[in-house]
Amino acid sequence: MFHPPPGLTAAFVALTTALVAADLYCVRRAAPGDRRRRWTVIGGLAAAVWLAGHAGLAASGVLEGDRLPPPVLFYLGATVLIGVAVAASPVGRRLAALPLGLLVGLHAFRLPLEMILHGLYSAGDLPVQMTWSGYNFDVVTGASAAALGLFALRRPLPRAAAWAFNLLGSALLLTVVAIAVTSAPTPLRQFTNDPPVLLPFHPPFNWIVGVHVWTALVGHIVLFRALAAGSRTEPGSGN
Repeated sequence: MFHPPPGLTAAFVALTTALVAADLYCVRRAAPGDRRRRWTVIGGLAAAVWLAGHAGLAASGVLEGDRLPPPVLFYLGATVLIGVAVAASPVGRRLAALPLGLLVGLHAFRLPLEMILHGLYSAGDLPVQMTWSGYNFDVVTGASAAALGLFALRRPLPRAAAWAFNLLGSALLLTVVAIAVTSAPTPLRQFTNDPPVLLPFHPPFNWIVGVHVWTALVGHIVLFRALAAGSRTEPGSGN
């Protein structure tokens, strides 16, 4: 059974809310000057529908089941495809023009997220492999994002540092997603220790897929676009 402590649930909801606000801030900054209000309103409405839709889908129970292919795999796949589409779209191109420091610093949310995941493990609601005590070292991504983001407040972020961060963060994201998929109670399960990963089946924790993993994925692709395009910002502009 999945019974997370109320404090961890509240912390997760607060972190998700802050992350959605950060995403909308990036959208607002990326919007053309005369369309910022419109982009922000549309983005806010889309986020509300997205959050409600993901929570409702998990609450309905349709993601559960032991058949092949697992329904939850379609859920993850659809979320990933939408993220790739957004990152590859003209909106993603405008996001890629944001300061490198902001694009890197956004991933700092992964530090408190990993702390919440470790709390869930300590409470008996998550297997050890999903934490830094096991095979999930995404805490390094969050900590390095915070450090590089703070560095960029004072001076330009070296492109080599941004490249290194993005490559490492992408690899760690793929690793933790693979661990989650093979730890969930589906025919694809490889990690058989208890408890299984039940986050995608219970609102609001399934927002970890729709918001946290989604933001990390889009953020990495957009940052790759920025680096490939040779995106730079001037000193003092907050990169």
